[in-house]
Amino acid sequence: MSTPGRLSGLLLPLFSLRAPTDFGIGDFGALDGMFSWMKAARQKLLMLLPLLPTAPGDSSPYATRSAFGLNPLFIDLHALPEFIASGGEGAFSEEQRKQLAEARAAPRVRYDLVFPLKDAAFARAFDTFEEQHWTRQTERARAFRQWREAQADWLETYALFTAISEEQQRRAWWEWPEGLRTRQPEALRAKATELERRVRYHAWLQWVAEQQWDAARARAKTQDVLLCGDEPFIIGQDSADCWANPTILRRDARLGVPPDDFSATGQDWGLPYFDFAAMQKDDYAWLRARAKKAASYYDLRRVDHAVGYFRQWIRDEKTPTGRFIPPDEESHKRQGRKHFELLSEGAGIVAEDLGVIPPFVRQILAELKLPGYRVMRWERDDSVYRNPHQFPAVSLVTTGTHDTDTMAEWWEGARDDERQAAARAWPELQGVTVTREFTPEVHRGLLAAALNSSSDLCVLPWQDVLGTRDRINLPGSMSDSNWAYRISQDVGALMTDPTTKDAAEKLAWLTASARR
Repeated sequence: MSTPGRLSGLLLPLFSLRAPTDFGIGDFGALDGMFSWMKAARQKLLMLLPLLPTAPGDSSPYATRSAFGLNPLFIDLHALPEFIASGGEGAFSEEQRKQLAEARAAPRVRYDLVFPLKDAAFARAFDTFEEQHWTRQTERARAFRQWREAQADWLETYALFTAISEEQQRRAWWEWPEGLRTRQPEALRAKATELERRVRYHAWLQWVAEQQWDAARARAKTQDVLLCGDEPFIIGQDSADCWANPTILRRDARLGVPPDDFSATGQDWGLPYFDFAAMQKDDYAWLRARAKKAASYYDLRRVDHAVGYFRQWIRDEKTPTGRFIPPDEESHKRQGRKHFELLSEGAGIVAEDLGVIPPFVRQILAELKLPGYRVMRWERDDSVYRNPHQFPAVSLVTTGTHDTDTMAEWWEGARDDERQAAARAWPELQGVTVTREFTPEVHRGLLAAALNSSSDLCVLPWQDVLGTRDRINLPGSMSDSNWAYRISQDVGALMTDPTTKDAAEKLAWLTASARR
């Protein structure tokens, strides 16, 4: 693989979209308006954050409970026949209608309102599905049954895990009764029979979500928009995959990152780690299945924490300060090459190679013709910024990520010498008056610098396109504002709202000038 060609696009989480009929969080139905705006702005790629199922009540898209499937939170209820047939919003209580109005009007995602409202709507819709379709075995029920059978390899594990977790008051799976914890066949069969309706409910939500996502992908294609997913490196400990695959997703040590210039002790993520040697025994069946399912969802995948496929930093009782597995550089190289050859089989990927990365990682990715990241503010040698016109063609240039401050915040917070150094290195800032103020001229120059770079792929965060200062996430912090950013305008009004209409016109001109 190299790249899909010279093109540009946006980074914007699905939860950030806003539509009149949403439930206070972006959903699959809200994508249409964004696709229309992107076509007007000449943008060909929409990069999303992970859409995988997450822990109940957890707002982080990286708190994944499964390496497969989609988050039901993103289902568009107004496109779900059973929700309409059950009375729609009219069947809500007065208190629920008040909460829904509050969630829709909120400047950020109110997860405390969104979760219970959607759960109640899903429950009522499923009751209607059971009554109108399942008991009568209609064509819609048969379609669901056929899909469930086709997806059984991952779906039955996920749906049963989720149903048992509910029954166990959401205790972690290693705290379940022994027969369930250790997946003894008789115990699993008995529990699957006992909880079949709830298992069917969670499978049904996945069916609905995938139907709606497939429809959204088809609509994206009509607008010439490619969809890029975000594939987390590891899955949470309390997940269907860790429960079902304890020999390859190991919990006897904790994954993290080694000490670096930013942290003398490194980071302990408290996550499981991959036993790649164990995976190799069945020719990486789980990893191949995961990659195949993700490839069926997206035109391009952002593979997070690329260095983890070369080497992992783990901590356990024997080495509380941490160690690499495998231990030597030659093994890192062989392992990383093999894994990325596997991950990119018949699919387009972008390797997230940010942070403290040994040089051989980018070298091997380049040899495999897999694009890595070029975050402009980080591309520098000491105090000298690199010229974006000299970035490798097989790379992705961006002005920021979901974890960084926005372009406007970075510019205003940089030292004077850093701003002057950027102006000297980035041709599009030549002739622009450089001060601390984030002026329209500076804004335009920074966007142009990214778009005019020699990287084939250019992805611009929505906030940077508009020049706003709203963050998606502040790493290392616990706040209601993390993972809760919402755009100000309804997606259907993006081409009538003066701010976003003007942004589309300016971005289209800059993109055309950059020959993207």
